[in-house]
Amino acid sequence: MFAIKGIQLLITTGLSVAALSSGNAQAFTFTEIANTNTSDFTDFQATAINDLGEVAFTAEAAGQLGIFQGDGGAITPLFPSSLGLNTVEGIDFNSAGVVAFTENSTPGVFTSDGTVSTLIINPDTALGQIGFLPDAFSAPDINESGAIAVVANNFGSGEQALYLTEAGVGSTIAEAPEFDIFRFSLNNNNEVTFFAISGAAPDGDAIFLSEDGGAPTPLPDPLGFGTIEGPTLNDGGTVAYDTLFVNDEGAAVQGIFIQNGEEVTLIADNTGDFNSLDRPAINNAGELVFLAQLETGESGLFSGSDPVGDRIIATGDDLFGATVTGLDFTQQTGLNNSGQLTFNASFADGSIGVYRADPEEGNPQPVPEPTAVLTTLVVGIVGLASQQRSRNPRA
Repeated sequence: MFAIKGIQLLITTGLSVAALSSGNAQAFTFTEIANTNTSDFTDFQATAINDLGEVAFTAEAAGQLGIFQGDGGAITPLFPSSLGLNTVEGIDFNSAGVVAFTENSTPGVFTSDGTVSTLIINPDTALGQIGFLPDAFSAPDINESGAIAVVANNFGSGEQALYLTEAGVGSTIAEAPEFDIFRFSLNNNNEVTFFAISGAAPDGDAIFLSEDGGAPTPLPDPLGFGTIEGPTLNDGGTVAYDTLFVNDEGAAVQGIFIQNGEEVTLIADNTGDFNSLDRPAINNAGELVFLAQLETGESGLFSGSDPVGDRIIATGDDLFGATVTGLDFTQQTGLNNSGQLTFNASFADGSIGVYRADPEEGNPQPVPEPTAVLTTLVVGIVGLASQQRSRNPRA
């Protein structure tokens, strides 16, 4: 095995976009869903977008937390703040208008369509299905058929299980102590992918794939990657993730990859203008969106390796007359299959808001499917990569 110099050798680009502040043609238009300056909302938290371009978000008004939806027009409640939410771990939203969310002060996983709210799983039902009493649930993923994936945890005992449920029928995909589960993703084929430390992986950790609640199997690991952040999974079986590794010069490098089977493609890394890269989202067209920080200190949303041509929006940009000072994007729920994305933004005037970005017609082709050419690249794993892990599977 050998390493080649210049990890950028086979970087490929995704959907080409232009910085708002540059002279290039802008490839995204923006819609304001809600803003603290123009509404009674005082805070926004989790966001999710469905394939119709509708955005669900959690928001506070008069000290009460609720879940709402909007598309740039009227805002309607999905779970009114008057019903008494306390702590929402996260949300997901499908095209049937159903939001799935975790309320961890109860705790439980629920769905709501604005009219009917349904308890999907709580500690008592979990005890009968996964064999232990959870004290918390992760943010859920919901797909178009209404299947929900969620991680149940008992932090006192260390018990943990990744669980898939649909139409009242549930199955345990993975559980401790065999699996130490990190982030996960559910697609419309009821396939769940997740990163875990496990003796079931040849190298002790791997991205695993479960089909329809079945036993998970590790994905091929042709490049010997260790710690993975992500992953996200589209309906074609392509996984997107970021990872840390050491190149042949002994430098710690962070890269964003897509993988289908043993075919791997490097999309972007931090050996150039990017300082850090974070948790890419992938859709069924193979389009990518990820958060990144530049060497210049700006942070933003990007779709490929060019920090100018692939820039969607970044701090310092003007958005609806205000200067962006911060951005938040949720990997599993922020990008839909039409290439639209939703994000939270904070501004220099102290306001915050929820926004949707729409790709303009005529955008270049998305990221190509993985190519086996990258199998010539061999890298070493760095122990410091474990410092990047989060115990919240959806943080």
